[in-house]
Amino acid sequence: MGDGRSTEADCQGPHGLAGPASRLEKRVGSSTRLVLAQEGSHGSTNKYRSRSSGGVVEEQTRNPAANSRSRDTMNTSSDERFTVLRSIGEFIYEHELSVLLQKKLDPICYVWFEPSLTMDIEQGIMKTIYINKMLEAGCTVKILMADWFLQQHPRIGTDLNKIRAIGQYNIEMWKAAGMHLERVELIWLSDELDHHAVDYWTLAMDVSRKYTMERIASYCEYVKPYGPKILPAAEIFYPCMLVAVVLCQKLKVDIWLFSKDQRDFIMLARDYCEDINMGRKPTFLLHNILPSLLEDPEFQNEMDPGQTIFMQDEEDDLDFKMWRMFCPPKVAVCNPCLEYIRSLVFPWFGKFEVVQKEGNGSNKTFASMDELVVDYESGHVDPIDVKLAFVKAINSILEPVAEYFRRNTNAQALITACKIPDQVTVDVWKIIMQNKEI
Repeated sequence: MGDGRSTEADCQGPHGLAGPASRLEKRVGSSTRLVLAQEGSHGSTNKYRSRSSGGVVEEQTRNPAANSRSRDTMNTSSDERFTVLRSIGEFIYEHELSVLLQKKLDPICYVWFEPSLTMDIEQGIMKTIYINKMLEAGCTVKILMADWFLQQHPRIGTDLNKIRAIGQYNIEMWKAAGMHLERVELIWLSDELDHHAVDYWTLAMDVSRKYTMERIASYCEYVKPYGPKILPAAEIFYPCMLVAVVLCQKLKVDIWLFSKDQRDFIMLARDYCEDINMGRKPTFLLHNILPSLLEDPEFQNEMDPGQTIFMQDEEDDLDFKMWRMFCPPKVAVCNPCLEYIRSLVFPWFGKFEVVQKEGNGSNKTFASMDELVVDYESGHVDPIDVKLAFVKAINSILEPVAEYFRRNTNAQALITACKIPDQVTVDVWKIIMQNKEI
């Protein structure tokens, strides 16, 4: 998970390789076209308009999370802006952020994102929440679509047109979720490398000179379908180029947003900064990541779709995942169901409503996560009731996304464009055979 590297898991939906796309195709078919329409800075409702071929315009409410987002830059102190940004996750060297916010009202914040064939809810909804918060804090937000790195994918290869289509599909997901993309700049890494190669490759080569192969390999992941202890040489490029991109002075970055599962790469970048005594270096913010929904995930198949929720999941998918979801009674620590509620439901709705079973009293609405934890640990709230309420809330979040794709023909076309063959490529076999020969 996270918005980090695309792995083979990205190719797998709840029912196989093309599962999520095929389910979305079931739900789309309208020839209507969507036009985003944000309300003014004091509007309390974020809406979109669906325009049919006959020109009739219908307005529908979309994304409660965006309802509370002001379109104006926050007229607040640096401490208040710090609090907003700190709620996203963890800063590496927080004092650097405090100094930055005191000096600069609109810091330039880059968000690292590698296009993903099947977006999970962390990449779609949580990313929307985080970016809207950064805008709320007065940041100038730019999303770096790190499409260049997806060429390492064992089943995609170097087809940048295919990779660009996958990235556009992800962007449509953000639009459907209510991200304020009209206030965000999208930058494609492949374009940056085409036009300013010397700015990146020179730095990447210098990084590679300062570290051993063993150390760089320690940052790499074994990727299916190669199997354990098989590391394609392409993986070695990743840490060196990532460090080069995040430290490139041309981008003039103040803050980088990564996921916590990419901490090792960020610490490598910081280590390189200290090694060369880099004067101007960015601050790094690591956003929270969601745990596996299953008990003992290390003993589960990492391709199991029950480990997470996808942006394309339908009500039936969520109902099935609910019964497998780990939610131990009276235990709030390391409870994945509660972590999802903390990271998704409360930031989105500002509350969590539990419909209790008959005989247990009236329904209860929790205004904060602390309230829910107290009642849950005391046994006043039943785990089944919590799971049912959670699935209901997630359905409410994802239904507008499905509606957007039903009505948007351009988004529908991207579903087909993003499909890749469910087969082992010649390049993969070459790697496997080379390893056997060794």
